Amino acid sequence: MGNQDWVQPTLKLAASGALQTLLIAVVAVVLSIVMGLILGVLLCLPRGRWTNPVRWLLTAYLQLFRGLPVLVTLFIVFFVSPSIGLGFTSTLATIVGLTLWGSANVMEVARGAVKSIPTAQFEAVTALGFGWAASMRLVILPQAQRRMIPPVVNLTVDLIQATTLASLIGVVEVLQRSQQSVEFLQLSEGNGHAAPIFGGVLLFFFAICFPLTLLARYVERRRTNEPNRPGRRPSKNVTATTTPAV
Repeated sequence: MGNQDWVQPTLKLAASGALQTLLIAVVAVVLSIVMGLILGVLLCLPRGRWTNPVRWLLTAYLQLFRGLPVLVTLFIVFFVSPSIGLGFTSTLATIVGLTLWGSANVMEVARGAVKSIPTAQFEAVTALGFGWAASMRLVILPQAQRRMIPPVVNLTVDLIQATTLASLIGVVEVLQRSQQSVEFLQLSEGNGHAAPIFGGVLLFFFAICFPLTLLARYVERRRTNEPNRPGRRPSKNVTATTTPAV
């Protein structure tokens, strides 16, 4: 019972899985945020002959992948991709599946943040002669981005936690490595040391996710306590933002 020879090999094995988890998480989070913000802004295009089909397609994408559980999305990407000639590896399928799910949720955040800006600001910017793209870039998005940060950070935490589902399609990440270590030690020594091993997994995810949740709370608290919140005097905000351009 006092033998600690299992610790070092287990740490090395878990470390290799942790690197795989971090790789998947970083790539999926970056792609989800970038894609979600772009598609979410495009979802706010004004109604028109050529924009309506774009809005319909984006809405279908949003509703489809927001409505699917993450695990179902991963299974669809991994098992269906070979039938259409893609044949993703398990790691790539995980990244694609998490990105599809994550970008759809970021889209909804971006759309909601843009729509929360008072309509009077759109009207004021239009009256000054700005087009839709310039209005979004100079006036609307600078205000909306402050409202996006807390929910996007929370979605980032959800994506990081969802990487553990990758083991179900064959990705050897930190949870899978830890399970392998417990099973091997149970067979070889009669003691799997499950408590310290899975406790290490808990600390690994806690060390990553807890600071992000604190960041989301801090940003939300700071935005809520701002004395000059968006919407208080929209016409003044618009004038201040657009005066240099005029």
